[in-house]
Amino acid sequence: MTTVRGRLAKQMVRALGIKQRLRRLAEVDSDPVAFRQRLQKLRRTDRRRPPWTVQLRWDIEHVDVSGFDLFVMSRRGTPGRKALLYLHGGGYLFGPFGTEWAAMRRVAETSMSDFAMLLYPRAPEHDAAEALRVARTAYGTMADRYGVGSVLPIGTSAGGGLAIALMAALRDEGGGTPPCAVLLSPVVDMTLKHPVEHLEESDVVVSTEHVRSAGRVYAGALGPDHQTVSPLFDDLGDLPNMYVFVGGAELLRPSIEAFARKASKAGTEVRLILGDDQQHTWPATPTPEGRQALGQIVDIVSSC
Repeated sequence: MTTVRGRLAKQMVRALGIKQRLRRLAEVDSDPVAFRQRLQKLRRTDRRRPPWTVQLRWDIEHVDVSGFDLFVMSRRGTPGRKALLYLHGGGYLFGPFGTEWAAMRRVAETSMSDFAMLLYPRAPEHDAAEALRVARTAYGTMADRYGVGSVLPIGTSAGGGLAIALMAALRDEGGGTPPCAVLLSPVVDMTLKHPVEHLEESDVVVSTEHVRSAGRVYAGALGPDHQTVSPLFDDLGDLPNMYVFVGGAELLRPSIEAFARKASKAGTEVRLILGDDQQHTWPATPTPEGRQALGQIVDIVSSC
């Protein structure tokens, strides 16, 4: 049962009109000028630099990855033996958000890990193919420092989809892959092939219009049904173990459940963690339910 604070957080998100703003952005995706104007307003909440809460307690190194920022946070005095490579949410259009920095800091601190935040290429300025190339280079940078088996991808929403595409690319190259990955409400199908109408009202963040629009803008020449954009359509065998968190009330739940079934059938171990009546990316929210989920993530990271 959702706690009082959890219900209040849901009401606050609904009152802020985030879903409506994203819908209005989707309405103008065929008009580049209007789209960029509305997108810039949404990007005002982005947190593109480590916040003071991270600066106070971590050694921070800025690494240039093919022209994009990778912030590597190392534990002061006792560097972590493993590192978390975080790929943020935001529909491939904006982000990261302050809540993501806070969540990752807590997971890293509690699991005695270092962590890195990649500001990967975002649409419409860049496309999916470029985002994957940069993510692959960032992973290589981290693997060179910590070892292939000690770098764990964690991806939220759009970043979860990118994390899966990254792992598939590493598999296809025949090199080393991470031991596991943690995915929070990953966007696995930007075409929304599976019916979601029954969840439109319960999801206070994501809409069908927004997901499909973001998929078209991000895909570039690949198309939204390409496996780099929608990893549900990829070969899902021989991937690292995946721990996938999904909210019971979120629009992406049917596609995420289909992804888990397909991956499991292909021989990839997937553990689906369903948050009863929870919203999109709830583990990153400052609620009792979010804190409980972060505790689960800490346990996963520590044992992976």
